[in-house]
Amino acid sequence: MLFFEHFKANTIQIGIYLLIFLISIRISFAQEKKPDYIPPLDIPMMLSATFGELRPGHFHAGLDMKTKAQTGLKVRAIGDGYIYRIKIQRGGYGKTVYIKHPGGTISVYAHLDKFAGDLQDYVKRHQYDKKSFFIELFPGESSFPVKKGQIIAYSGNTGSSSGPHLHFEIREGESYPVNPMRYGFRVDDTIAPVLRNLYVYSLNDTSSVQDARGRVKAVVHRKKHRLYEVEGMDAYGMIGLGIDAYDQANNTYNKNGLYRVEMWVNGLKVYETRMDKISYGTTRNINVLIDYPYYVRKRRYIQRLWKHDAARLPVFSVLVNKGKIKVEDGKLYRVKIKLSDFEGNASLVEMTIKGKKTSITGSPAKTKTPFFVRRKKDFKITGQRTEIYFPPGTFYEDVYLKFTEFANGFEILPDNIPVNNKFTVKYSLEKVPGSKKKFAYLAKVNPRTKKAYFSTARKKHDSIVLRTRSLGTYFIKYDSIAPKITKINIKDGQWITNYRYLQFRVWDETGIQTVNAYIDGKWILTEWDYKTGKAFYDFNDLKFEGSKHTLRIVVTDRVGNKTEKKLIFHRKFR
Repeated sequence: MLFFEHFKANTIQIGIYLLIFLISIRISFAQEKKPDYIPPLDIPMMLSATFGELRPGHFHAGLDMKTKAQTGLKVRAIGDGYIYRIKIQRGGYGKTVYIKHPGGTISVYAHLDKFAGDLQDYVKRHQYDKKSFFIELFPGESSFPVKKGQIIAYSGNTGSSSGPHLHFEIREGESYPVNPMRYGFRVDDTIAPVLRNLYVYSLNDTSSVQDARGRVKAVVHRKKHRLYEVEGMDAYGMIGLGIDAYDQANNTYNKNGLYRVEMWVNGLKVYETRMDKISYGTTRNINVLIDYPYYVRKRRYIQRLWKHDAARLPVFSVLVNKGKIKVEDGKLYRVKIKLSDFEGNASLVEMTIKGKKTSITGSPAKTKTPFFVRRKKDFKITGQRTEIYFPPGTFYEDVYLKFTEFANGFEILPDNIPVNNKFTVKYSLEKVPGSKKKFAYLAKVNPRTKKAYFSTARKKHDSIVLRTRSLGTYFIKYDSIAPKITKINIKDGQWITNYRYLQFRVWDETGIQTVNAYIDGKWILTEWDYKTGKAFYDFNDLKFEGSKHTLRIVVTDRVGNKTEKKLIFHRKFR
């Protein structure tokens, strides 16, 4: 009897396990099955940038699709859903549409020239209500339903785009862009990634590479199409490797990012990154995935093949000892690195590292200063005119800073330390004469060009308050020169009945803050591009009584200087 009870219990248990197994397979299959989306453009898909590319302070969150160097191409919804967000901003993505699809995915279409049909009218109506060109709107679910293939907008070059293209994203949730290639957005690609350079790093005071400390460049030989051989190197202690590499697709010259990087040491995989998903919340951690000091100096990216202790990134899929290699005296370490694109084209890199105890004695001298900032604690620097507050988590590790105050500015060095969270600078203007105070602004010196550029800050009482992630040199500068309004396409007293657009240009050394225009005292919607200074108004927007009209253009710069231009024009509005 006991036997049958035991058998029965086991049978039930096996049945439960089998049921769980079948359910898990079904769930897995459901997770892997992707919606049947279509490309957002009618032309063959060619890319100028891929998902996860290394960028200044962030990973590239989508695909940049070429538009034949043109604007105005039809942009289509990739699938059924509804438009839930529209945004127009000065920089960033410029004009952008966000669509929610069944299942929760979100598709994003950025740098647009204009919106299509009723959506364009809806946006313009709200711009007039708020008297602002820049706007963010959240229509309800029933306001703008879309079908797969429906035209939603036209491609452009708005925002911080450096040329006409469509930036396209797929997100799984608001903050998690995923690689659109996982959803079937593929390109013709038979070309393997290219290795430009490889570097070996000593990672602590007792390690060395070629009897030196720090970053050491290796000698790379391209043996054949997809194989690179690196000349052997001596090392000792804890070391790490870094690569300067890129990928290309067929029929395009653009150098794109890698999809997958793997590294084996003596046959054991110790490191792997895949660009499948990123998080907006941690995208700045790219600054500890790359060799940040090298980037600051050279503006080139070296991807470190080890994980920084403070890095919080979803791109790591394999890590043994965080990718670091512990090299012992007299031992050989055979290293293989595989660089892959999404289509599986791969290049192999092979090298041998020989353990050789360093002849270096002592630890490298560290420049200690009174300004030692611990990563997990706050820190405050107080000068005669400057107060700087670093909240906990400002830096990725403990750092020594050098602070110097000048007669009209200050300096926080070194400027090649990656900053995670913003810190606050408060600089007193009490010593500035009252007549000049309103023209004062804080300018940051570019360490490469030595030019000083406007830093976005706010004036509070007799101080300038800056929230920034940039270390370096700052000076107080003054701007009392009003912005310029030029190349207005109509003249005072002119009849312009057949004109469709009012056009002009604006410019200022510190940058334009606002552009507003009025006809007969009524605000009109003026679109402008901060990159070119071009501004225009569509005369079909509004109707005005009579034939004689007053135009007034008002432009302010980022310091607060203002320029106004007035003229009379004649036009009969139909």
